[in-house]
Amino acid sequence: MQITLNSITHRFGEMTALDDITIEGRDGEILAIIGPSGCGKSTLLGIAGGLLAPTSGEVLLSGSPPADTLNEITFVFQDFALLPWQTVRKNVSFVLEHHGLSRDALRARVDDALARTGLSDFADALPRQLSGGMRQRAGIARALAVRPAIFLMDEPLSALDAQTRELLQEDILDLWQRDRPTILYVTHNLQEALQLASRVCVLSRRPGRVKEIVEIGIPQSERRAPEAQVELARLGEKLWGLIREEAIVADREIADA
Repeated sequence: MQITLNSITHRFGEMTALDDITIEGRDGEILAIIGPSGCGKSTLLGIAGGLLAPTSGEVLLSGSPPADTLNEITFVFQDFALLPWQTVRKNVSFVLEHHGLSRDALRARVDDALARTGLSDFADALPRQLSGGMRQRAGIARALAVRPAIFLMDEPLSALDAQTRELLQEDILDLWQRDRPTILYVTHNLQEALQLASRVCVLSRRPGRVKEIVEIGIPQSERRAPEAQVELARLGEKLWGLIREEAIVADREIADA
């Protein structure tokens, strides 16, 4: 499915957070959204997923979801949002409980989601017994259980150490390459965007506006090859050049506040 954010403007009182943003997440692509702190990336994702109503503009969906989709759109957050008193299996099955599935169908979906995220052996563990990376895998498994057509990922790896981020990037790519959902992926990490995204949307500092959308012409499966590194480095410099000065200003604004 394709998701289009059409002329999105959003205000919090007198403050304009987003100003006339139009972008589209094309069917089956990963679109990364980057920009300086406070530019409205998470607000834009909240609007995309229906958590916030924009001041003006609209969110449009086109195309047909897979036949077994229960939610067309689902979120993966950076803070895992797991129920600490429930096992991994219960956390994943929680999102299915109001869909009228039979016991066998529900169990099959949960088993599949756990297997695809490497959590089958941890189904009966509580979140506090897991590493940060494993907790985020549980969050991804919960999202997979409803088999969405569109994932909205809000800095899902930012709370993890560097090695775990690398491993989870590989996991996200593996999951994407299997089913090719559409993913809007908010991140502050340029290297993460370069490894995962088909295109990168660069937002300006507040009010957030689209500065540029950068195409990454190298297939994700080829980006770790040495010959791809030169082009990725060039694209990284371009992305940093687009946000550097505004990132400095945004950082000073946060410090002053």
